[in-house]
Amino acid sequence: MIEVEIPMPDTPDPDPDPDREKRNSVIVRAAVSFPGATPVERRVRNLSPSGACVEHDGELQVGAIVHLQMGSLSDLSAQVMWVTGRLAGLRFAAPIDLDEARKPRGVGVRPKAGWIAEINDAYRR
Repeated sequence: MIEVEIPMPDTPDPDPDPDREKRNSVIVRAAVSFPGATPVERRVRNLSPSGACVEHDGELQVGAIVHLQMGSLSDLSAQVMWVTGRLAGLRFAAPIDLDEARKPRGVGVRPKAGWIAEINDAYRR
C-alpha cells in the first residue's frame, strides 16, 4: 500500500513575516504621488501603523518612494516593498495614527469670505 500525504486546504499558511504588525481591512481612498508628479486616487485595502496595501494600475515599482494623503494625514512618505498585478505593499517612513488615516479627507478649498462662506450658517438672514 502506498501512502501519500496530502496537505489540508484548511491549514493556514504561516505568515512569511511573523514580526509584521496585524493589518486592518479598510475601505479608504488615498492620493498617491511620486515626487514632482500629480497625485492619483487609489484604494487602500488594508492598513497598519507601519504600512498599507494599495491598488494600482502598474505605476508602482518595488523600491520607489511615494507620498500619500490619506484621511487627515498628508505628506506621508512610503517605500514600495512588493508589487503584484493590481496590488502594492507600502512601508511608511514613520508609524501613522490609524484613526487619523480613516477620517474623511477634505474636499477642497473652503471659502473664507463673502456670502458663500456663510451659506450653512443657521443664523444667517
